Amino acid sequence: METRTLLFSLLWAAALCEDLSGKQFTFPDDPKSLNVPHVTLHIDTDSIPTMTVCLRFFSQLQRTQGLFSLATRDHPNAVMLMKSSQGKYKVHLGSNTYEFEDLPTHLLDWNSVCWTWDSGTGLNQLWLNGLRTSQKLVGLNYDVSGDMNAIIGQEQDAFQGGYNQNDSFEGDVTDLHMWSHIVSACDTRSYMNQGSFNPGNLLNWNDLSYKISGNVYIQDSDFKEPACY
Repeated sequence: METRTLLFSLLWAAALCEDLSGKQFTFPDDPKSLNVPHVTLHIDTDSIPTMTVCLRFFSQLQRTQGLFSLATRDHPNAVMLMKSSQGKYKVHLGSNTYEFEDLPTHLLDWNSVCWTWDSGTGLNQLWLNGLRTSQKLVGLNYDVSGDMNAIIGQEQDAFQGGYNQNDSFEGDVTDLHMWSHIVSACDTRSYMNQGSFNPGNLLNWNDLSYKISGNVYIQDSDFKEPACY
């Protein structure tokens, strides 16, 4: 087990780590792609009892697509956020799932989404474009621990693999952060409204360790209105 964990850690020796402020990952439509485009994200922890994850995405797809996938060796869907269809979002905590419905989702503009979860209480909440859901009980006392593999662009059906092109993401992602605590409502609203907030301590868009696989591109983000000269 220790050898496997050491090898898993060594895989990150060549990973990029940089400030992606003002940038976005672009996942273009590539129906003939055989390399399942995705971005692997390095999370420097072996336990997540409480968390908040936020990101912004732009996509015109109305089918199922994974927004954030974190797998452990015990469960491929240890922590997963999926847009199951237009206005519907499903959270997975291992075998525990809940689908939020009738959430306002833009097809021709950016969407800002945040998900909070506390294992001790089981309380989950989604925020989307400045609005919040009521809290739902999912994943009470669920244990997320051990080696972790977090990605965007695909959904993992196995640790570091098991990708299904039908669940792949098509569009743009920016401003991804993950915290090891529940971010306050004030800070969440500030994130939603492009205000100031403390960056994530598990994943920080301004200091992100990542590896790109397949046809994924880094471009200037147009989430904030650009200053053109």
